[in-house]
This record gives sequence, structure tokens and C-alpha cells, in this order.
Amino acid sequence: MEVAEAKERIKKLEEYIVMVEDYQAETYEQKVFKLYVLRENVTMITKELNEQGYRIGKRKLITKDISDLIRSKPTDEMHEMARKLFNRNKKRSAAGW
Repeated sequence: MEVAEAKERIKKLEEYIVMVEDYQAETYEQKVFKLYVLRENVTMITKELNEQGYRIGKRKLITKDISDLIRSKPTDEMHEMARKLFNRNKKRSAAGW
């Protein structure tokens, strides 16, 4: 790896850290996006939000609720990042079959 390439990777990681640390998840949707960027696991996020008492109507969340929200048209930079990670992970799991 070239030094310039390493510096570029470090810069991108530093920008990622600042964005995630500074992001204020004020709504349920924003919380989903931030959690996905941090964990990249829909099942884990669904379980965590259900434990925190989040519901759709009176029913508990299911993984499809989280996936559908992430796949929707991005509303901010965190949502856009979550969607890109989701699509990348989806392609990886499909390639493994």
C-alpha cells in the first residue's frame, strides 16, 4: 500500500468517526440508521429496539420493518451511509450462496 493511499484511508475513517459521534438520532428512523451504521446487523437492531419498547402500532418490530426503512430513499447523510452498507452486505451474502 502506498503512503498516499494509507493517508486517504485514514482521512475517510476520521470523517466517519466524526460523523457518527456527532450524529444526533432524535427520531426512531434516525436511531435505526445510526444503529445500522454501527452494527450492520438488522436482527440485532430489531432485538435492541424491541427491548427499548419501540413498536409499530401495538406490534413488535420485525426485521423487515428495519430493512424497508433502510432501503427507503435517503433522508440524510447517515441514512445514505446505512443504505450503502446494507446494499453492500446484501451483495456479500448473496455471493456466499
